[in-house]
Amino acid sequence: MTLTSEQIKELKKQLSEQIKHLPPEEKTEAQKQIDEMSSQALETMLKQQQSASSIFRKIVSKEIPSKIIDESPDALAVLEIRPISKGHIIVIPKKAISEAKDVSKKILDFSQKIADKLSKTLKIEKIEIQSSSQLGEVIINLIPIYDKPLDINSPRIQEAEEELEKIHTKIISFKEIKKETKVVKKPVKKKIHILKIKRRIP
Repeated sequence: MTLTSEQIKELKKQLSEQIKHLPPEEKTEAQKQIDEMSSQALETMLKQQQSASSIFRKIVSKEIPSKIIDESPDALAVLEIRPISKGHIIVIPKKAISEAKDVSKKILDFSQKIADKLSKTLKIEKIEIQSSSQLGEVIINLIPIYDKPLDINSPRIQEAEEELEKIHTKIISFKEIKKETKVVKKPVKKKIHILKIKRRIP
């Protein structure tokens, strides 16, 4: 696999995005390393990512245990174990997708449904929905926004297993309380038919 100049440029751009939240000194050093990466080094990195991409396939096939939120015929929604914010969910297409443009409307609708439920469960107004390319596959990220703007490149947090279990239980057990609407039946007025008797003429 030989990378074109455009592919090299795009890969380096993606790597630069991933380091933008590092401290200034670390960021400068990391950016220098990215700029100096040869096409061969980038190709090697891509091959390593592609060989590791089976982790998503194993999550979808349930070979690897995960905290499943919901499932559709086209995608699986699971809790992110290294979230950007509490309640971060990833939606994994059941068939591997390498380009964001190939994500179907069914998967996007499923993601929106999960985002709506997440918003109601956590009682927050905004869920950031962003696609990202990880390990050579496109996944959808549902990132709860609490008190500050976040995106896919924001720093991640290391959640304890107990905390992940707690938030997982909270999301899957949430049921929206529907207000009962009372139907008021209007009394039906009965029509009284008056029989008219014809007057007999003697």
